[in-house]
Amino acid sequence: MPGKAGHRFMKTHISIQDVNAFYGDNQSLKNITVEIPEKQITAIIGPSGCGKSTLLKCLNRLIDLTEGARVSGKIIVDGIDVLSSNVDITDIRRKMGLLPQRPNPLPMSIYDNVAYGPKIHGIKDKKELDEIVEKYLRIGGLWDEVKDRLKSPANKLSIGQQQRLCLARGLAVEPEIILCDEPTSALDPVSSQHIEQQLLKLKNDYTIVIVTHNIHQAMRLADYVIHLYLGEIVEQGIASEVLENPKEERTRAYINGTFVADVRIDKVIDTKGNKCPYNFVYAKQALHDLETGRTLKIIVDDPTAVTEVPRGMEADGHEVLSVKQKNKTDW
Repeated sequence: MPGKAGHRFMKTHISIQDVNAFYGDNQSLKNITVEIPEKQITAIIGPSGCGKSTLLKCLNRLIDLTEGARVSGKIIVDGIDVLSSNVDITDIRRKMGLLPQRPNPLPMSIYDNVAYGPKIHGIKDKKELDEIVEKYLRIGGLWDEVKDRLKSPANKLSIGQQQRLCLARGLAVEPEIILCDEPTSALDPVSSQHIEQQLLKLKNDYTIVIVTHNIHQAMRLADYVIHLYLGEIVEQGIASEVLENPKEERTRAYINGTFVADVRIDKVIDTKGNKCPYNFVYAKQALHDLETGRTLKIIVDDPTAVTEVPRGMEADGHEVLSVKQKNKTDW
């Protein structure tokens, strides 16, 4: 099975077998079966609420922390069923580093953020810790920017630098797999590019699974793609084939941004010429005038707004149905 990186054979690293997930009576994942390739980037795409993040949380058992959640099926990694009641969950989470949607540096120095995991796992030698901190800050693409202020508080870094620090911190415990939950959605375009560049380098040594609602990001990064909709796999396969020549009409519609063509639009606002956060403010005002369940269409031409407005809408509890590029400047 060829990947885009030199058309090399894809070896399975994570085998997901008939996985179902529930939050109370609501079924979030339905009979998910897929093989995730080793040392490749697998992108999980689909609209908000389709089960992308839930599937990611099943992989490292973070779903266990949600009250009322339950999962059935098998997730086999290195011959071990991650979902078994007999596994050591700490070992599972060490094996799978997580890069979250928003950076969450620990309330300590830059140095101590990276050294924290290795210390917990028994490394005490100062020289060895120094080498680990430098190694993973370099891998995270942050060393040159912070090497002269390693004792400074991590929360003094920019949000983009904090996300790269979280990447370095996650790698310092030497996982096999990197899970990324929309890791650039809170970042500016330059910081997003930094993260994407690091992920492309890291796939030589790690299996990477990234949840993204950004089709263009999937096109830039992915070797393999899984398209979810309403908790089910619509289509899966080699990224170039799925994204350029999808077999399923729903995948084609999602990629082309025509996914919600049959949804009635109740109101349209044009915020072209405005920069964030004004686009977001205007969108909130427009939504305030709409009844629950109505659909708002927002037109923007600020590149930052393409990411920030949907993220802000979701954070406020609204459902983002689609993000579509109209032309070279407008979304």
